[in-house]
Amino acid sequence: MGLLARLLSLVIGRPTQQRSPDAQRQVDAATSMLSLYQFSACPYCIRVRRVIRKLQLNIELRDAAGNPAFQQELKLYGGKLQTPCLRIEQGEGEAQWLYESSAIIQYLKTRFSIT
Repeated sequence: MGLLARLLSLVIGRPTQQRSPDAQRQVDAATSMLSLYQFSACPYCIRVRRVIRKLQLNIELRDAAGNPAFQQELKLYGGKLQTPCLRIEQGEGEAQWLYESSAIIQYLKTRFSIT
């Protein structure tokens, strides 16, 4: 492993366990309903992204700092311009907006922990 890869694994985190291919496909399908509104340098966002990496989740990352459309969605639908925020699509155009890194991490660990 090269130096850059080692540094990235320290910052982002490494997966701790592996799922079977079938289990990973099920998780991928479930995470297709999730989007994380975040800023790349936000320390709370970094904490959430580390957990996403460790749990091997394919969650869409939406840069709320660099994309005005994502900023507008976050404020209009989520209610405030605060990151991180996890958008949980619940079907038929309805979504839950989960703020606070600790709440997002708890949700992800509860729903997607590798056993």
